[in-house]
Amino acid sequence: MALTTSALMLSDPSRWAEAIADIDGPQLVLAGPGTGKTEFLARRVARLVEAGIPTERVAVLTFSRRAAAELEIRITDKLKRPRSGATATTFHSFAHRIVETGFAAAGQPMPVLMTGPEQVRLVGSLLANERSADWPAAFRPMLATPTLAAEVADFVMRCNERLIDPELLSVLAGDRADWRALPGFLGRYRQSLAAQDRIDYGGLVVEAVEFASARPSPAEQFDYVVVDEYQDTTPAQARLAEVVAGANITVAADPHQSIYAFRGADLANVEDFATRMDAGTGLTPKIIGLVQSLRVPAAILDSARRLVAPNPSGLAAQLAVEPAPHDGQVEAYVFDQRSGEAEWIAAEVERLHIAGSIPLRSMAVVVRSTRHLLPELSRALERRRILHDRADARLIDHPAIRLIHDVVLAATSPPDSPESERAVTRLLLGPLLALPLGRQRELMRLRRRRRLTWPELIRSELADSAPLAALIEDPTWATGPAAVDGFWHLWDSMPHVEKLVGDPSRADYRAAWSTFTRMLERQAERDTTVSLADTLEATVSGDFEATPLLSFSRPDEDRLVVTTLHQAKGLEFEVVFIADAIEGVFPDTRRWRALLQPDLLSGASGAADRVMDRLADERRLAYTASTRARRRVVWTATTAGIDEGERRPSRFLLPAAGVESFEQLGPPPTVDPPGFAPLTLTDAQARLRRSVADPTHGTLPRLASLAVLADDDAPWEARFFPGVPERGSDSGVIGDHIRLSPSQATLYDRCPRLYVLERRLRAVDVQSPYLLFGSIVHTVLEETEKEAMAAGFGHGTMEMARRHLAAAWEEHADFGTPEMDWAWHRRADDLLTRAYANWPGGDDRPIALEIELTAVIGGVEWTGRADRIDATPGGIKIIDYKTSKTPPTLKDAAASLQLGFYALAAARHPALAAAGPVAGAELWYPLADGRKVFPFAMERLDEVEDALASVAAGILAEDWSPRVSAHCERCDFRLVCPAWPDSREAAR
Repeated sequence: MALTTSALMLSDPSRWAEAIADIDGPQLVLAGPGTGKTEFLARRVARLVEAGIPTERVAVLTFSRRAAAELEIRITDKLKRPRSGATATTFHSFAHRIVETGFAAAGQPMPVLMTGPEQVRLVGSLLANERSADWPAAFRPMLATPTLAAEVADFVMRCNERLIDPELLSVLAGDRADWRALPGFLGRYRQSLAAQDRIDYGGLVVEAVEFASARPSPAEQFDYVVVDEYQDTTPAQARLAEVVAGANITVAADPHQSIYAFRGADLANVEDFATRMDAGTGLTPKIIGLVQSLRVPAAILDSARRLVAPNPSGLAAQLAVEPAPHDGQVEAYVFDQRSGEAEWIAAEVERLHIAGSIPLRSMAVVVRSTRHLLPELSRALERRRILHDRADARLIDHPAIRLIHDVVLAATSPPDSPESERAVTRLLLGPLLALPLGRQRELMRLRRRRRLTWPELIRSELADSAPLAALIEDPTWATGPAAVDGFWHLWDSMPHVEKLVGDPSRADYRAAWSTFTRMLERQAERDTTVSLADTLEATVSGDFEATPLLSFSRPDEDRLVVTTLHQAKGLEFEVVFIADAIEGVFPDTRRWRALLQPDLLSGASGAADRVMDRLADERRLAYTASTRARRRVVWTATTAGIDEGERRPSRFLLPAAGVESFEQLGPPPTVDPPGFAPLTLTDAQARLRRSVADPTHGTLPRLASLAVLADDDAPWEARFFPGVPERGSDSGVIGDHIRLSPSQATLYDRCPRLYVLERRLRAVDVQSPYLLFGSIVHTVLEETEKEAMAAGFGHGTMEMARRHLAAAWEEHADFGTPEMDWAWHRRADDLLTRAYANWPGGDDRPIALEIELTAVIGGVEWTGRADRIDATPGGIKIIDYKTSKTPPTLKDAAASLQLGFYALAAARHPALAAAGPVAGAELWYPLADGRKVFPFAMERLDEVEDALASVAAGILAEDWSPRVSAHCERCDFRLVCPAWPDSREAAR
């Protein structure tokens, strides 16, 4: 197919209006990188809807949920008013909807959709029962192996992608002896699926094509179909879109970015689009070219074109994309050590971020394979404290999920096996129990000496961890029920887990567990027979949910993107590093490793043709990676070391850089090139140390470096380094009038610097699940006790509390996910049950609830709100409810500034003073194990008043000196606190 003279080339988005309004008939939108392809499609869909086409009659298809969500947002933004109905979906979701509708029309339930591992398991069970005589001799010994099961499952998937049934496969296998058993097996496999009411992902699209092709079709009908990234469709997906659409189909593609051939994508879908449409509808497609790139400047675009120049000419080669008007650059460097490559990339990212003010999220390091450079790169980034997600990171690798896995391993492994010992050791030393190393070793010696089992050891030596012993002793929770039920059993049984959930410094644990439970719930919907042990075993092996569907990192964090070349598609950055570009890795020129060679299903002939096709795919991958950048592309590679065998820089470096030999690239840059000022104090000190240790620097420079390092008064102020603003004043924070509270006094007493940053400057979001939980529980207790007080009772009942809990939860609970809402609700119910089962106040009756108390102390107005005031024979007693599981010591409670203030203020409150003297004040901890009530020592009232006056004086004087304590370990500001040696660089 060639571009005709009638093809409409649009060089400016302002000229799109006419093309967008022309909505009927088949259309092919060819778009270069950054030319607004997705924006064009969003405007087209909005135009259809505004023209009166119901949204449910417009199918908008793309390949990932991320792309579908982005497209749907763009469409919604362009509509004059919100419209109901789905506007964008993935191919598999679309196919699922069609198949579900088709089966419903036939009065049958939708088959269960299998995951990849479930499909391999089914194929393996069928192969184990095959007649060996039906298979070639080379395959007969492998029939019961997982290796052949995976190969055959992949072959079946490729057949589905190309709409190849057993009859057609039989024709294709006619002259291939190694395929002779596959047509019969494919038929038996499909029969087995039908008998079990199951369907695989490839078969889902095939089934959707059959339902959509039937006349009359039981599936949904659509007036218009819009497809993004059409160059990545498989033949089955392209057929589905075309059958559903009829004549009104708009597809958008950039043939140079067709990079998913290994998943069955066929570039012929784009190249032959006009021929197929002409044959199927009798209409010649309109061709629209988007040729003005808004992202890729000339230098980067020229580099990308050189990379794909050797590929066979096609539609992409005929599309003359105009570059973006801003400047750009492409560089290529070859290092002699992999560690040098990683260190330089990390240093350059740090320099661009600090000195260039480029956000980390606007930079990316992309690699072809996760198995080579990433560990070294991650270490280099971590040394510089550069936040990043490794491209090879899986959900199972997160410490929160590893913890769950270790509990399962400890329960399901043989008691004295190395796996069991390693798992329990990690639990003892890890965040769940957090034992010191010496204590862990002592327990291990004790176990061997007394010949104890793990549960016996834990019960005898770690009494508060008895629930863990019970889990290890009886593993049926991990091996019997559905995985999600096993997880919640562990959650309910282990109070230690809830402590981790509530730890503000471990917010990523909450997010990881939320992601994990959603994964388990999706799995349970498909198959309730898969246990938690089965799931974790498959996940560790990489066969299931290797990449989490939801990120468990904070979305507002500025993080460097470290990802694979394929995953970077659809993203854009200011700077892109294409790292580890070596032959054999990128391009991946290895021979096709699949035993059954499913690539031959596409009609490829000889081995040389397959290698050339593969190399063309790799060139397109290089083009796609390069054109992610707006300003700068940096290629890096490492030559082979003496002991590392054959390794040479990728052939792509030369055309990317526009040179003819590697010698023209010049020497690789160093971590601290001459003329570049140090970025940080650590950087400056490191350079001085290197100077002292380098004999080539000369005697005088080395002595000068040593003198600066030894000088305690050296000018190490952070303001001398790039990106650091001038230090502001510590004064002026407090205004003319202030009002303090006992909670402020407690925080200031803990650390004045933490107080001013958190309470006065709001430098951290103090909201947390624990604060929300405490607020809801206090509301429930207040409403329950109000009802009891009105009824003349001393306190409420659990029936009252549950009623008020239901109302408060409905109105206020939002812990992020339904799973977390449920977990916190159970915690609230547990707290209320414990409180009302053994009410700490006995028969005392309340005289006030949630009463505001005020007092002037140290010349400052103080105010607070007491939860409850009870009348006792000796006077009034002040109660403060606490929702934490971790109470203070009796000593700390006896000197509590909060209780002391309540006692002082209550004595000065006219109405309360009339009820009698203040006889006591208590903290109530219903969730605490053991003691629930922690009293204040009334004889220490004068001491508390002096302490509050001292706090008021310190705040008025704006004394924000840091105070070191055990709380520093979890402080949000430790990294910028001058009280800690490892943080002074940032704090100066």
